[in-house]
Amino acid sequence: MRRAAVALLALLVTGCRDDRLVSALPPGLRVDTYAQRSASKVDVLWVVDNSGSMAPRQENLARNFQAFIRLFRQGSIDFRLAVTTTDIFARPGELVGTPALLAPDTPDLESAFARNVRVGTSGSAYEAGLEAARLVLERQAEEGAPWKAALATCEAGCDTEACHEDCAVRYPVPFLRPGAFLYLVFVTDEEDRSPYELRAYWRAFEQAQGVGNDGTVVASAIMGDVPTNACGATPGSRYQELARLTGGEVGSICDAEFADTLRALATSAVGLRRTFVLSHTPDPETIEVHVRYPCGVSAEAVADCEAVDRTACEGQPAEALGTVCTPRREGQDGWRYEAERGAVFFAGRSVPGLGARVEVRYFEEGTR
Repeated sequence: MRRAAVALLALLVTGCRDDRLVSALPPGLRVDTYAQRSASKVDVLWVVDNSGSMAPRQENLARNFQAFIRLFRQGSIDFRLAVTTTDIFARPGELVGTPALLAPDTPDLESAFARNVRVGTSGSAYEAGLEAARLVLERQAEEGAPWKAALATCEAGCDTEACHEDCAVRYPVPFLRPGAFLYLVFVTDEEDRSPYELRAYWRAFEQAQGVGNDGTVVASAIMGDVPTNACGATPGSRYQELARLTGGEVGSICDAEFADTLRALATSAVGLRRTFVLSHTPDPETIEVHVRYPCGVSAEAVADCEAVDRTACEGQPAEALGTVCTPRREGQDGWRYEAERGAVFFAGRSVPGLGARVEVRYFEEGTR
């Protein structure tokens, strides 16, 4: 057993498979490993309510933006951020702000975003967030079509990665970029009043990047709580259902601070996985979960772990997966086993970060 334990430790540190180890493990013991991945390019459209009651909510969003963008920067995500309003009458399909598209190299990004989301309070009281998003995406697709065509022509003559990169520089598609995930965020204290059925918008958003790109679009919302709330907001049932259909997040417009919600939205936006399906049915009482990070990971990135062990990092390069995080079990910011899905789910801040590897050790059901 001692040799098996030593071999198991070696496997966990190196990540290598050893068939001799598999046979040496105690009967029924499983060790499932998963690499945490994320999108490399994300286009984010913020649809911000600009009706009379929204001034403090816009300030809340601007003030807590750092909680959203931090994860993008940690993962060196190539992003574009755009803002529109829920008013589909005054400036239908238009982006607001200067510059209207924010990118990683935008000077003083936080201030630029704060200016753009302070969209004012003189907009229509007929808030139609879903229709506003549809109109923007339709217009962006039209304006970007010549760029996409030129890019495709350029790439058709490429046989190297360097050539493809040069084409992207020469023909930069502004928004709805090829290969980018689309993330929609609705921020409003009223229910959506868009004219069409919810599923019509769902289908339109799913196909915004072209037919066959379903699953690369996620919608989330900061909205009135459903079914009731205590801050005078109208429950956002349509936004909640859209988030459910696309795998997005919902937060409360009533919150005094949006920081926690924005962190959850960022996790969803960059495509970090919360759910990891196990290879076998476990004995739930035997499940142990560890998350390995590079040795160079910052203390902030592992601050929510119940315990952090950097012993294996001694003498190792920064990229070695030697930092071991033991996440909390259960609770608002812990992991839990979901028997109906046969999966480990990470809630709140416990979601494994960029560059991490998840390791779940357990005995199969009925083997102990």
